Amino acid sequence: MPRKIYVLDTSAIIAGFAPGLADVEQVTVQKVLEEAKYLCSKLELEAAIVAGKVEVTEPSKSSLAEVRLKVSQTGDRVSDTDVELLALALDLRRAGEEPMLVTDDYAIQNLARLLGLPYRRVAMPGITEVLTWEMVCSACGRVHPATATQCEVCGSPLVRRPRR
Repeated sequence: MPRKIYVLDTSAIIAGFAPGLADVEQVTVQKVLEEAKYLCSKLELEAAIVAGKVEVTEPSKSSLAEVRLKVSQTGDRVSDTDVELLALALDLRRAGEEPMLVTDDYAIQNLARLLGLPYRRVAMPGITEVLTWEMVCSACGRVHPATATQCEVCGSPLVRRPRR
C-alpha cells in the first residue's frame, strides 16, 4: 500500500503548517531550510527534522529536467526551490508513493495540477484555474513566448499575461 507523504514548501511553514504535529510522513528539500532561515517558524521546522518527523532529501535529475521543461512551457515564475519540490513529488509518485504538496504558492499549485500532482493549501484559498502565460509588448501589442524579455520588433519591455 502506498504511503501518503507531505512535500513541504516554505509557504506552508510561513502560513502556519506545524510539521511537528502532522501525523503523516513529511519531506522537503534543503533549499526550504535556506529560505526559512530568517523566519521564527524555522525553529519549528528544524525541531521536526531533528525529531524525525521531516526528512530532507533531493530530487532526481530526470524529474528536475521534467519540471523545468513544464515551467518553460507554461511561463510560470518559480524559484529553484519550487522546481525541486515539484520534482521531489514526481520522484515519490514514480516510487509508488502518494505525495501531497503542502503549499500556498499559486505557481506551484498551477504546475502541480499540470503535472497531475495533488496539493493541499494551508491558509490561502488556492487556485481556481490552471494558467499558462505569454509575454505581450507594452507598446506594439505583439505576443511573445513566456521566456522573452523584450519585443523583437520595437524593443519595448514586455508584460506577462495569461495565455488565451
